[in-house]
Parts: sequence; structure tokens; C-alpha cells
Amino acid sequence: MERRMLSRSALFAAACVAACAQGVYKNANSPKDGVCPLVQADKSDLNFGTAFAHPFVERSDNPSNGTSVDSTAGLKGADSVGKAYYQQGDYNFPLGQRRDVSPFTAYDAKALGTSVASLKGKVVLVGLWSTRCDPSARMLLEMAQLYPKGPQYGFQILAVNFDLNQQDGGDEGGIEGGWRAINKFMIKNRSFFEASHMPVYTPGLGKEGASNFMPTVQSLPALFVIDRQGHLASIHIGYKDGFVGEALKHTLLEKAQPAAPPAPVK
Repeated sequence: MERRMLSRSALFAAACVAACAQGVYKNANSPKDGVCPLVQADKSDLNFGTAFAHPFVERSDNPSNGTSVDSTAGLKGADSVGKAYYQQGDYNFPLGQRRDVSPFTAYDAKALGTSVASLKGKVVLVGLWSTRCDPSARMLLEMAQLYPKGPQYGFQILAVNFDLNQQDGGDEGGIEGGWRAINKFMIKNRSFFEASHMPVYTPGLGKEGASNFMPTVQSLPALFVIDRQGHLASIHIGYKDGFVGEALKHTLLEKAQPAAPPAPVK
């Protein structure tokens, strides 16, 4: 019996280490904050026999511009340092300096994929959100208001959940993500999703993932605007009133690039 309990603790510890290495998103510190930081914990000399505290690291102040906060919160009995990473700002890329992000793919609840490549000719908004992030919920509201106008104005919205795809750890403080958490969130907010008819997605992995946009997404919400050629036009990190519509409008009003002349026949 004792060996079975120890084995269960060891398995949970391994899962928690993997989760914290990837990071989880902590909700905004106050209603006025526009971002939910990515919290990561680096651990060593883990004692599998000890009890686990909640893996979130409490925020000790309000840094910005990519600074981090170190804390000793996390696992009891382990050498643990938690870091909360913040990003916030707008980044616009001029024509001719945009990279191709067409491999990115969003998957619905039936595992059917929609790639940026399949939407060429449209402006595409990819909004990353979390069920545990109030600012990203406000982004969803703005996206839902714009969603019905997509066919008329030539754009597509992909509301992509960016929570970790894990199961609930119950009393031991696990992090729940993936479709299990999304479905609970949608049931809790049933009236919103039924009225908006806006689908939600999870991101592809590897070459289909969010690394097309940036190496690490350190804060949510994150909005990526993709031009009609499947190239990344702008990045907007952190919620501000009306920012979804403004970002969309800027790219929609761009003039279509002329087609390249045919190569001369040799």
C-alpha cells in the first residue's frame, strides 16, 4: 500500500514538473491589468514524498516590458524558483518584411483543422486566450462582436484557446486545460457562446503551432493579424478597449499587393 501511494506521488510529480516547465497563465492582478503573465517554475532536487502546494507563483509587484518576478513559491520540499514573464505592446511589420505564417492550424472539438494557408485571400485574426484570464475573456467579447461581419468584409476570426492540455490534478493542485476545461468554460458562459455562434479552437503543434508567430507567448491575450497573403502583419499583446477592431481595420484597408511579373522565358 505504501509503495502504491509513493508511486502515485511520483507520477503526479513528474506530470507537475512537465506542466511547470511549459508554464501556465496566471490571471491579471487587478481588473485594470491588460495581461495575464506566463508563470514558469524551475525546480531541482525534487522530493517526491512531499506534499505539493498550488503551482501558481504569486505576483509580488507589477513589472512590465518583459521583466520577471522571482519567488520561492511552488513545490514544498523542492528547490523551486518561479518566474512570471510579462509582455505587452503592439508590433507592426511593414510590407516586404513580413514572414509567412500560413502553416499555423487551429483545430476544433472534432479535431478538424483550419490552416491559415486555407484562408489566403482573407485577413485572419488569431486570438490566443485562456479560460483563467479575464483580459482574454474581454478580447473574446470583442471578437464575437466582429465575427458575424467576416463574410461581408473578407476576414476570418480564429479564437484559439492556449491553456495547457492536461487533466485536473484534483486536491493535489493540478492544472486543467484542453477541451475538458474549454467545455466547462463554455457551459459556464453558455448564453454568450450560443448568441455569438463563434467557434473556438486549440492550436496545432510543432510546425502548425504558435511558434509561427513568436518563439514564446509570455502573456495573454495575444492577437495576431495575418494579411491576405498569409503573412504576419502585426502582433498585439495585452487587452485594450477596441484593440481587436483597430488591428483588423488597419490590415483590411491595406491595398492588395500587385502580382509579381512572370519570369522571363530563357
